[in-house]
Amino acid sequence: MSKPILLIGGTAGTGKTTLARDLSYHLMIDHRLGTGFIREIIRAESSIDSDPYLFRFTFQGDNVVENLRLQANRLYPAIIRCINRARDEGTSLIIEGNHLIPELYFEVPVDGFYVLKPSLNHREMLQGATHSNRLITDSDFEKVKTIDDYLRVECQSRSVHYVSIDDCRKLVYNLVGVTNESQH
Repeated sequence: MSKPILLIGGTAGTGKTTLARDLSYHLMIDHRLGTGFIREIIRAESSIDSDPYLFRFTFQGDNVVENLRLQANRLYPAIIRCINRARDEGTSLIIEGNHLIPELYFEVPVDGFYVLKPSLNHREMLQGATHSNRLITDSDFEKVKTIDDYLRVECQSRSVHYVSIDDCRKLVYNLVGVTNESQH
């Protein structure tokens, strides 16, 4: 498989962006998109009055799972368009982000769909290199864990890979035919 289309989901701070960047580099993936940036494009065409849920982090609000689902549903058509364009043009693509929820994407025809589970240092990763300006309260962290619980159950019920960042890397390398000797 020379031009894969991959989706990498997971809650905030699981390493989605880092893994997508590494895979893009090592596998020479043509395009990499983050759903947070797709959300920003949609926000530019919306307003806080019409789509208030788009104007906060997925882990903010009273019902964070519903907030995530609302955001994910709003982004879904744009993400599907990106997947279809990659397929139509014969180009490789990784889309990563917490908006890639199993209930919406488990049957989308892509080469791989993975949801990352948190690592032991999840709290530190929430404010890691790719989100160094983000402030996380204890309440925020509990809400992130609530989202992860939802994603784990969704993955189990829809047979989606719920894996560590290292296991995801191995699954993708196996999918595209990279041998152990050439893995980085």
